[in-house]
Amino acid sequence: MRGAEERAALAEENADGKPGADRRLRLLGTYVALSLRPAAGAWERCAGTAEAEQLLQAFLDRDAAEGPRPLLVVRPGPGGLAVRPGLEVRPESGPAGAKGLFFLRTGPEPPGPDSFRGAVVCGDLPAAPLEHLAALFSEVVLPVLANEKNRLNWPHMVCEDVRRHAHSLQCDLSVILEQVKGRTLLPLPAGSEKMDFVDSKSETVLDSIDKSVIYAIESAVIKWSYQVQVVLKRESSQPLLQGENPTPKVELEFWKSRYEDLQYIYNQLRTIKVRGMAKLLDKLQSSYFPAFKAMYRDVVAGEDQQVFSQMCLTQITVE
Repeated sequence: MRGAEERAALAEENADGKPGADRRLRLLGTYVALSLRPAAGAWERCAGTAEAEQLLQAFLDRDAAEGPRPLLVVRPGPGGLAVRPGLEVRPESGPAGAKGLFFLRTGPEPPGPDSFRGAVVCGDLPAAPLEHLAALFSEVVLPVLANEKNRLNWPHMVCEDVRRHAHSLQCDLSVILEQVKGRTLLPLPAGSEKMDFVDSKSETVLDSIDKSVIYAIESAVIKWSYQVQVVLKRESSQPLLQGENPTPKVELEFWKSRYEDLQYIYNQLRTIKVRGMAKLLDKLQSSYFPAFKAMYRDVVAGEDQQVFSQMCLTQITVE
């Protein structure tokens, strides 16, 4: 920690040594030195570039034309530090796993020259914010909400509403994480953990299953059907429509990715929980069971078409 403080002090001395230097840049440099611990002089070199000067000026001051930049991100770069106007990740943004530092304006008034307190919020930014958020939510927030001691005085309706929204957010995060990897996740509805123990042949199944669970399963079928149709309707001609000139390799990669995605969906539909949900819908004579069967057939048909297309394209490429 002592080294970080020395670097922060060095940043202050360098900023103070320049005539007419903006003291707010010195404050930013102090935070950067304490959090990221860059090499000596890295912040000064970064802040001195034309691009960084423009971003810093827009963040610290009012701009009558565009307005102030509310968010500023500093990340380790290949040559030291890099300043970005937001959370977008670029290939040259720095080594994998390296954290960043964000500065967030809390109001329209520009921060003062002596302190950022009340005007700017500063904090560490993980290298993979989405994965960090998903892990934080599933490992910290959900267990806290699930602990009955934390909601002793909550009305039942409030507990159910919070549980439903928490589950929905967790599903959305999981779906987005898989989308980043090029895969389609079919999120399981709340209450699906009980499907492993449901006897679909029992005549009392209607009495043993909560009606809210049945509603959640039927809602999931609707959402899954939409997700499957999105995958099936993707066309390899999209790059052409966007004015690009894709090579045969791009075509092969598209069909390969599409097949892997359909295979991933198929494997999810074949899990014990999902099959238990399908059997339950069949037992209840739900109007959503035909939709589930149609979705399953579409996935299987899409896989068969995918295999045939890949074989043809591979043969054409080889010849």
